[in-house]
Amino acid sequence: MQTRLSPRSRRFGLTTCGAIAIVLACASPLNARRADPAELLSEAERWVLRGEVMRAISAYSEVETLNAFFKIGAGSWNRLCWYGALWGYAEDVLDACEKAVNLAPDNYEILDSRGLARALTGDFEGAIEDFEVFAESTEDERRRVQRREWVEMLRRGENPFTEETLQLLFFD
Repeated sequence: MQTRLSPRSRRFGLTTCGAIAIVLACASPLNARRADPAELLSEAERWVLRGEVMRAISAYSEVETLNAFFKIGAGSWNRLCWYGALWGYAEDVLDACEKAVNLAPDNYEILDSRGLARALTGDFEGAIEDFEVFAESTEDERRRVQRREWVEMLRRGENPFTEETLQLLFFD
């Protein structure tokens, strides 16, 4: 496969590799100041906590795409999943939820986050599965009872996630 250089790249005497490096360094709106993927990821986590979910998703994508040797951990994907769902972006963060589950399939906290996103997107059966695993695994009795109540409501086709409930989950 041959890569073609633009006339501008040829004019400045850039090789294919040089042109690609410049494009990758300059293409990002977050560019050189935050070239460190860990720094960018940390900033993205702060954004999602503040409700800047789409900005956070964009940064996660940038870290994942431009930093092939930097791996985003399950905990970080889980934060994007949980808080993104709470801020009203459940559909947008489902991919992050799946990535977190794939990295840590036995982590019931991560399944709980995916359950929330699934419920908020209408996948009640998937949410029930996740909440049941959480309820069986957690030692937190209050949260166990709460998740079991959610499961019962979801089985009846009811959405347990009122605005008040979602607001309280920010502190869960």
